Amino acid sequence: MKFALFAVAAFVQGSVAMAAPAATLADLSWLQGSWEGEGIEGAPALEAYASAAGGQMVGHFRQLNKDGSVMFYELITIVEQGGSLAYRLKHFNADLTGWEAKDEVEAFPLTARGNGRWDFSGLVYERSGPDAMTASVVVNGAGGKQETLVFRFRRK
Repeated sequence: MKFALFAVAAFVQGSVAMAAPAATLADLSWLQGSWEGEGIEGAPALEAYASAAGGQMVGHFRQLNKDGSVMFYELITIVEQGGSLAYRLKHFNADLTGWEAKDEVEAFPLTARGNGRWDFSGLVYERSGPDAMTASVVVNGAGGKQETLVFRFRRK
């Protein structure tokens, strides 16, 4: 799974060449707080965001395995960039060893927005209610076959 999730960045970033829509961190203030739900293979997932400060919104993600052990973590920042937003992250194993090289960050510029849907270069967040959201991302699965991972969250 590590390789599949890591490979998504190269796939989605290479397929995007659009002008970024106007957006600010204030537009994503609804993300603040803790979100719990179902992630990979229906196993528990948690995502949480702090209020914006210093031109960034910081967050973290935890994906568990079905047996309750940690599959991986992400450290996230959403930043204002060129009048729009970019979603940046780094992946970590359960023991906090990193997936990306020390000086590398996966970055997903905002490519589309509207009707509660935020598309960060293929990493999509949809607000489906005041306390509900869905996140989805296309990854390279087994044998290089593309699949969409869907995460359904409720505000905690």
